[in-house]
Amino acid sequence: MTSAHAAEHHAELTRQHEETAQLADPAPRPPTDQLLDTATGTAAIGRYADGRLARVPLWNVNGAVHLHISARTGAGSSTLIDHLLAAEHASPLVRSWVADANGTRPSHQYADRATTTKDGAADLLLEAVELLRERLLDTDADGPYAPTPQRPLISITLGDWPHLSTRGDVARLADEIARTGRLAGMSLRVETWGVDFQPPLPLVDTALRDAHQVVMTARLTPGLGTLAEHPHAPAHLFRTFAPTEG
Repeated sequence: MTSAHAAEHHAELTRQHEETAQLADPAPRPPTDQLLDTATGTAAIGRYADGRLARVPLWNVNGAVHLHISARTGAGSSTLIDHLLAAEHASPLVRSWVADANGTRPSHQYADRATTTKDGAADLLLEAVELLRERLLDTDADGPYAPTPQRPLISITLGDWPHLSTRGDVARLADEIARTGRLAGMSLRVETWGVDFQPPLPLVDTALRDAHQVVMTARLTPGLGTLAEHPHAPAHLFRTFAPTEG
């Protein structure tokens, strides 16, 4: 993004923030078993200014959907990830695996697998790639994609990707999942830092270039952000649900 485009983008976000500044207190998170709409494969993460639920897809008829979350420090990405993992935990159709170099977060309570080290991330992703390759050989999985309790969507969250990606085997394994996981029902959720001037990172400008995008900015608590179907699609402003207690 050029400096001129960045300035234009910032001005547009500022205008949207001003329009949204008068929103009432953030809505509480609905019960976790109501967050995931299995008919559409989408999870609620907050609401738009007009009161509609903001949703991100976990899967569609073509397979798993990847997500790139970019956030400023303290902008609410941890709360956002908490909502997503809570939605997945409440459904038999999804299994959540988390590799998070940021340390243990409250949302890890919802994960089926969680690690906070680079070694653990490499082991987790190696296991995921082995499963991915097995699934790609499964000829019974032809037709429109839909997860089942027997063959659930595997959602892999990579927290603090700038730190995790400095290890070569972690970046290589994640790249394979990003490129081929859709057909195997394996989604990748990558968290990075910065909004307009994100440095080049593995995945972000290659395998995840068409992923859904959430950009979190630190204007309101618990979090204000934009949601887009891909980096060049129109972005819509939303506010995350209030974090849960405990």
